[in-house]
Amino acid sequence: MIDDTLSTKTKNAFLTLVPTKVVQSRLQKKTYMQFAEKVGLVYFGYVDQRDDEHKLVRGLTLSSEHRDTHYCIGDFDGYDVTLVNRVDTIRYPGKQPRTHDWIIMTFDLHTPVDLPHIFLGLHTHSDTFYAHLFTKFSQMMRVPLGTFDNYDSEFTSKYAIYTQPAKMIAAEQLFDKKITRTIADHFGNLTIEISDQCLYVYAEHQRPSMALLEKMIKYGGWLAQSIDHKMQQDTTQ
Repeated sequence: MIDDTLSTKTKNAFLTLVPTKVVQSRLQKKTYMQFAEKVGLVYFGYVDQRDDEHKLVRGLTLSSEHRDTHYCIGDFDGYDVTLVNRVDTIRYPGKQPRTHDWIIMTFDLHTPVDLPHIFLGLHTHSDTFYAHLFTKFSQMMRVPLGTFDNYDSEFTSKYAIYTQPAKMIAAEQLFDKKITRTIADHFGNLTIEISDQCLYVYAEHQRPSMALLEKMIKYGGWLAQSIDHKMQQDTTQ
């Protein structure tokens, strides 16, 4: 009798859980498709990272086991843009495995100048995340800000900038006080990476919504333009 009761409760819980996940999945798909249609992207849905027909979203979240869904690609304000939802489990010896869920938007930068690998990370990222990051990119180190100007506490209380030791000055010049103030004011909990001439904007563990996706493309586009403009100024001086 006890076993039958437990079995019934388990079945009821399972039947209740599955429709909820299905509904959430459909709502997310609808959000991505509506956003893609609104800004002029093409929605593909699930893509296999081993499929050569689609541009692979790389960056610090790339792994051999990640799963990409809601893949979209197109043009926005003159920039090639890719959008994807990526899920992966990060494992590191001695630390608890953590499943991470990212919404990633990439912008192909226009500058011909080779940019350093830079990551603007939140202080609230897990220890597992940073341990994995510094293992994967062993030369990445935190930039000691303040060489050229004093940064606003609104930025430094949320973010740290990481790059290779030889690129610290370049990273600080690129992400100066003016740009980081706007990041602190408008990016919320979004994080930023520059890698292989692409700008990556990440939202981690956030439910996709039109407001979030519109914020990512608006301020991601602004930052891409700011970086290109800054690099153009530097090369003409």
